[in-house]
Amino acid sequence: MKKLLLVLLELYSLTSFAQVETYTFSSSDPGNQASKAVTSKDANITSSDITRGAGITPASATSSINASGWISTTQDANDYYEFTLTPNSGYQLNLTGLSLTERRSNSGPTNYLIAYSIGGGAEVPVSTGTLSGTVDAAISTSFSVHTAQPIRFRIYAWGASSAAGTLRLDQSLTVNGAAPLPVKLISFTGQSSNKSVILNWATSWEEKNEGFEILRSTTATSFEKIGFVKGQATTQGLSVYSFTDTNVDESSQLYYYQLRQRDTGGGSELSNIIAVRVQPGSDERTAFVYPNPNQGSFILSANDLAASIITLYNPSGIEVPLTIDRNQGRAKLSIVAGEPIPTGMYLLTLLSSDGVYKQSFKVIVQ
Repeated sequence: MKKLLLVLLELYSLTSFAQVETYTFSSSDPGNQASKAVTSKDANITSSDITRGAGITPASATSSINASGWISTTQDANDYYEFTLTPNSGYQLNLTGLSLTERRSNSGPTNYLIAYSIGGGAEVPVSTGTLSGTVDAAISTSFSVHTAQPIRFRIYAWGASSAAGTLRLDQSLTVNGAAPLPVKLISFTGQSSNKSVILNWATSWEEKNEGFEILRSTTATSFEKIGFVKGQATTQGLSVYSFTDTNVDESSQLYYYQLRQRDTGGGSELSNIIAVRVQPGSDERTAFVYPNPNQGSFILSANDLAASIITLYNPSGIEVPLTIDRNQGRAKLSIVAGEPIPTGMYLLTLLSSDGVYKQSFKVIVQ
């Protein structure tokens, strides 16, 4: 029996990256104003004003937000500019970087640190360095943050030689990233089995999700719609989906698949592309796990799992207690770890009741 060849290629994502929010300074900003409101932002986030920490003092400087009092010799918890981004309910932020323009006075601070905090948690530094000169200077930093919680940014500075020394933000401050989406797709896989291709995918939450169009191509460039699976509308929990493509050619044909998620407002987003090669004589008992990675609960799918023995082992080789729901038919099992388990890589084994067939899977818990 020829070995099944499954090619899973995440060729590219069509998610667009752009400016999530921008603060643009103009002549209407005197520098000593109490705060600076956001100028433009994505419709699915709420942006706070830029404000100052309690340790610094407003100072005049046209087309900026300005402050003096950066006299600490080390980073001071009260000397900063800050602002917060909050995704709307059911949306997730996907941030990739921040850029700003600053200007210091001759006796202004000589060091800075930019950090973020998610949901009131510990601060994570993303950029630090020295400040010099007295002209506009750009600071740009890259990072990757995915969160459905509020994220606060702080720009700390210290080392001024005089209490009158100033540091201002002018021109613009921009946060970059992908526009928040109403569906978080965490897994999309394909498997050749029994003269068909089985597609499985999962979402961690959904907001106004009408459903998914299933697209197929033999070239990875020109796709046609071959089906539709209804979504869960709005949910904050894990949702799993499956679609079987029975119109396939077994003569080593390579098929490309993509999902188009449609929301009830008329918008849509494309998933990454996966590829599955179908070969004659593939092992019809081949099973697979989805979603993977997961949070300790997942689906095991195969042609016949009715009497199979399922075991999960932690990284130390110790068996993890499982709760297995066998009421979803002979081809699908819903599996949940008996208790919360730490993140890491686990080993799942599937053994047929006759002891002849065995398959192992790496399961990633995150």
